[in-house]
Amino acid sequence: MKISPTTLGGCLARLSLVLATLTLCAGQTSAADNTKKIRLAYAGWELGTAVAYIGVDSGLFKKHGLIIDELPIRDTLSAGVQSLIGVDFLIGFGNPLAILQPVAGGADVTVVGAHVSFGQYGMGVATGLSSIKELKGKKVGVSALGARSDLIARVILRRAGLDPAKDVELVAAGLAPARALALSKNLVQGVPLNQQVAAEAQKLGIKILELKSVPVVTDLLMTTRSYIKREEDTVRRFMKGYADAIHHFVSRRNDSLAILKKYFPHNQGLTVDAMYDNFSAQLRPLPELNSEALQALVDVGAAIEKPSKSLKPADITEPRFVDELKNSKFLKDLYTEKISL
Repeated sequence: MKISPTTLGGCLARLSLVLATLTLCAGQTSAADNTKKIRLAYAGWELGTAVAYIGVDSGLFKKHGLIIDELPIRDTLSAGVQSLIGVDFLIGFGNPLAILQPVAGGADVTVVGAHVSFGQYGMGVATGLSSIKELKGKKVGVSALGARSDLIARVILRRAGLDPAKDVELVAAGLAPARALALSKNLVQGVPLNQQVAAEAQKLGIKILELKSVPVVTDLLMTTRSYIKREEDTVRRFMKGYADAIHHFVSRRNDSLAILKKYFPHNQGLTVDAMYDNFSAQLRPLPELNSEALQALVDVGAAIEKPSKSLKPADITEPRFVDELKNSKFLKDLYTEKISL
């Protein structure tokens, strides 16, 4: 039987279409097979939680081949760390011992990223002292051991060459106004104070040593080393999705606010706006592991828990995923248009 050139051409065209369709379907099946599901827990509500909400609701994690199963934890971070036996990632922060105690006890937990805020603080000191170094052998008042003011004090002391665990006595002296009062009565000889409280304390005659901005951890991104070993590519994709979400957060205010307000009653809109502005001011392109802030965490553990004394920042962190992203084309492409961070 003869086949005309016209008929042959039509058959070939249809065959090409079928092959193209099969190739496309195969590609879609491959992509679907490559999609990973991640169980992500949140301990509390802070910067990291907000960024993750943006990443999930805007589809940025999905863009990187991840389906996120969200598990909010309405409890302290310690409960969250324990829950890592049932989830893949945990975002949150509480008392530093929540992570240090399990790690010191052999728990398979590690930090792959961290947000820090850089605040302007002063150190109130007793009359006659003119430098942080002169606090050696004296008492430094903080709100509570493991609290924000404690972490700040430890960074300040280490910058001055003092060992917070050996060279000074850190004591619980209450919130900033109470600490300033304790200093004025010479119950303590040093207290870290934020810029506003420090200005008021100066008016009362308290001597304030001015300092450069101090980093303090606000959120930790945690997983387990066994999960990294088993799912290294998935962890890498998660960190890319998270970096994507940070960029979306700082560059698309209206979209980000709309997502955040879904999680709050409508009458709290103004509060969410203020929260967004505060978080945006703290964000950096990546959740980098700040060495000073992490050392302060370890210092707290060493001061309170003997098993933690041997811990170093490297024992609780896995920085390679953030390090890979630092100078990557992926990150440079995200920030081709300069924005204020």
